[in-house]
Amino acid sequence: MVRKALEKLIFGAPFVFCYFCLVLRILQYMFRIVKGLILLFFSGILYSQSPDISYPTPTVFVVNQTIAPLYPLNNGGVIPNEPQVTTLAGSGTIGSTDAIGTLASFNYPTVVTFNQQNDLVIVDRSNHKIRKVAIDGAVTTLAGTGAIGTANGDVASATFRYPDGAIVDSQGNIFITDQSNHLIRKITPAGVVSTFAGSTAGFLDGSGLSAKFYYPAAMTIDAQDNLYIADWNNHKIRKITPDGTVTTYAGSTSGYLDGNAATAKFNGPTGLGIDSSGNLYVADYSNNRIRKIDTLGQVTTVAGSGTAGLADGNGSSASFNHPAVVAVTSEAILYVTDEGNHKIRRISPLGEVTTFAGTGIIGAADGNASTSSFKNPTGIAIASDNALYIADYGNHKIRKIKTYGYTIIPDLPDGLSFNTVTGEISGAPTVATPPATYTVTATNSYGSSSFVLSLEVSDNLTTADWNANKFTIYPNPIKDKFTISGLKEEVSVSIWTLWGQKIKTFKIMTSNGVIDSSSLPKGVYVCRITTVSGIQERMILKE
Repeated sequence: MVRKALEKLIFGAPFVFCYFCLVLRILQYMFRIVKGLILLFFSGILYSQSPDISYPTPTVFVVNQTIAPLYPLNNGGVIPNEPQVTTLAGSGTIGSTDAIGTLASFNYPTVVTFNQQNDLVIVDRSNHKIRKVAIDGAVTTLAGTGAIGTANGDVASATFRYPDGAIVDSQGNIFITDQSNHLIRKITPAGVVSTFAGSTAGFLDGSGLSAKFYYPAAMTIDAQDNLYIADWNNHKIRKITPDGTVTTYAGSTSGYLDGNAATAKFNGPTGLGIDSSGNLYVADYSNNRIRKIDTLGQVTTVAGSGTAGLADGNGSSASFNHPAVVAVTSEAILYVTDEGNHKIRRISPLGEVTTFAGTGIIGAADGNASTSSFKNPTGIAIASDNALYIADYGNHKIRKIKTYGYTIIPDLPDGLSFNTVTGEISGAPTVATPPATYTVTATNSYGSSSFVLSLEVSDNLTTADWNANKFTIYPNPIKDKFTISGLKEEVSVSIWTLWGQKIKTFKIMTSNGVIDSSSLPKGVYVCRITTVSGIQERMILKE
């Protein structure tokens, strides 16, 4: 009876019970599970390790001749071909918990900046606190009880009211725009909070506590420790010297007007950046523009049509939707938190505006910059390695955007170019150069790999040069086909596994031999090129 019931349960009809079939079915399921685990394991190895790159070397090129591109072979972890967005800290839920990374919580963080220890200082606006994210990801409270107030003194008992901006001077002092108190506060390295400038809401230049601000927003600092404040509701840019003297640096009344700093007009500026020459860049929030104040006091528009939008383009043909904060790299590249578009925008030194990260759809997706998402990003800071740190205001998170890829030192000979995304070396050298070594470094989130290759640019390609090393395989990694360039005689090409098993053999008669690799399974192989002059081998990766 038990067997009959089991037959019906398994087969739905009173067939003869087949123990063999049952065992076979179980084994099939087990095989699928094991296969999946194996694939997952090797996939994890591929994606969870640092790169391991190499190039054909030494290589000799001929002056004024287009080279067959050199591609790196990578036997290690994958190198992303676009910037990667991750969540550095914050659970995404409103709170004020001090903890590690995503176990911590924030309440509408507005600005991020770096202290002298390369920790991130966070303005946690609606918690009325100043927080810190250490190098190890630990989030702690630097100052503020969480209660609304203007109390000075020890950081543990000090109070703020909707602080908005922060910057650190050369002495390690942290300056805070205590926005709804209309004050500029100072936190010393010893942990003492004081009022540096400002009194009640209004507009007045003067010394220290006699000056007045009206909802001061983000700020920046120059090499002489002068502070520059985006005085939001006064529509001006203010300056505070280290001794506390407050003056108006640029701006008159609300509006839009370029020209002399004293007569120029802004409309609710919220963020400032400064370049190595002392030029200021203004996120002119309600004008939907990025403005520049040069060291001669002239105000110009860098980018933005003035109409809210999300168009990429050059200068005034581009558009923003309430740009919040602007930061400047050492190469004079601007990064802008485009708050209303939920994007991070990039402005080249020539004024070309592009979308650097974010789809524009509200969300908190990490991953590739082009598919990542934000919610009203505000603050932005640039680290020494050019990683961007974002105060993702509406998501209550601190996000990181890191660009990986390839670098080369020193620069290649004239006429040759280096692709920082793929590591490809291409072009036509224009000047003969003696043999020299070049170090290529590839990075991903797990580490880096460097390879030293030797390149020479010769006036003529001699027989000795040819016999030394002139074969190039591209592309590599390969897909359905690959090309062997530099062939000048009939050759035999064979594909071998890493453990010495020959898979295929080809004969090539032309100067650029095309190999059909579509039947090769994915993996790493040795391509052996046999000529009358000898044998050379190249490692290839089939994707």
